[in-house]
Amino acid sequence: MLNYTSPRGHQVIRKSNNIIIDFKEPMNCYSTSQLNGGIKELNSCFNHELNTWINTTEDLPQGSIKEYFKQVAQGLDLDYHKSTGLMTTASMDNAVLVSDHYRDIFLFTLVTAGAFVNALRAGDPPSYYEESFNNYVPIGGTINILLVIEAALPIHTLARVPIIITEAKSAILQDLGIKSCVTSKIATGTGTDGVIVACHKDHPVKFADTGNHSQLGHSISKVVMKAVKESLIKEKLDFLKRNS
Repeated sequence: MLNYTSPRGHQVIRKSNNIIIDFKEPMNCYSTSQLNGGIKELNSCFNHELNTWINTTEDLPQGSIKEYFKQVAQGLDLDYHKSTGLMTTASMDNAVLVSDHYRDIFLFTLVTAGAFVNALRAGDPPSYYEESFNNYVPIGGTINILLVIEAALPIHTLARVPIIITEAKSAILQDLGIKSCVTSKIATGTGTDGVIVACHKDHPVKFADTGNHSQLGHSISKVVMKAVKESLIKEKLDFLKRNS
């Protein structure tokens, strides 16, 4: 059972095949989700494990990813107007939470990582063409990274965080020698990766830089790399066990 309370009161709660991050106060969130994606002020976020295989996104309950996310949020007693979420076929049992503290920096990340049927290298040949809006064939796997920074960031700084997250994720895939399922070159991610980053709207601790030269950027890279590595290893061992 994965439960955690951060130094500033944000709660991580496991509920069945979901892990919720319940913010102590409304946070500025960058999200790649179809549910309240972009940059918005939100109260919570979640990572959801899809237990049933579907042939197209239209096969999801409610017929679309966005409507399905609304249903998931409601089932978790969350206000879907003020929540965002990611979806994966990777197991929540293999989720990894890593936190870090350096001087005024407090942050933590929650990662689920499956990359053994879905790993790709940027520039690989595509798997499908989206014939109509939001209707395509989902592919299992996914590296989902949820990160909470317990400080205030300007919006442009928040928008830059996914760059350092992606670099950290790709570095671990390179270190582990995980290859693209299409070209057998070293993978840079999967075809369905998602990111959520939350920071305080207003806080005495403020940062304007998240690049690789900064301590905050270093802390982000450190927790993401550790969590992605550990979750990939756990998911791989689980995969091998199920298929042995």
